[in-house]
Amino acid sequence: MTMDYTLMLRVCILLYLHVFVINCLPVDVKVLNVGEEIKQETLPLQMGHRRYQLHGLKASMWYEVKISYPASIPASFSLQLQRDKSYIGSNMKRRLLNTEKLIFKADYNLLSEHSEVHVLLTVEPGGVVAMPHVQERQYVIFNIEGKL
Repeated sequence: MTMDYTLMLRVCILLYLHVFVINCLPVDVKVLNVGEEIKQETLPLQMGHRRYQLHGLKASMWYEVKISYPASIPASFSLQLQRDKSYIGSNMKRRLLNTEKLIFKADYNLLSEHSEVHVLLTVEPGGVVAMPHVQERQYVIFNIEGKL
């Protein structure tokens, strides 16, 4: 029983440190307009992260932020909805073939007058390249889209 508690404590500490480090590292911010797709984005495959400021959100509407990427690059993406850098929700490790989605409703609390809504995108290697004599990639290429 003590070993399980110790292991859970270590996992919690590691998760906290991971979130803390990602929020403390300098993150470049790009604008993602509702109804537009940004193609051929790149991020480092090891601890890559970028914050997208969402523009054009309207209250009481449902939105989807979608990432699509090539299957030839084994990667694991995570999307987190944030307001003024505070965590609101995530995609809960939703798994689809070569896509990740975050679906949310823009309510009046989310869209308060002096706050900004962001999506924090993080990426980690999702496996290994199974082809002999092929080197691991350092960057991942993806498209990101924000839509109704």
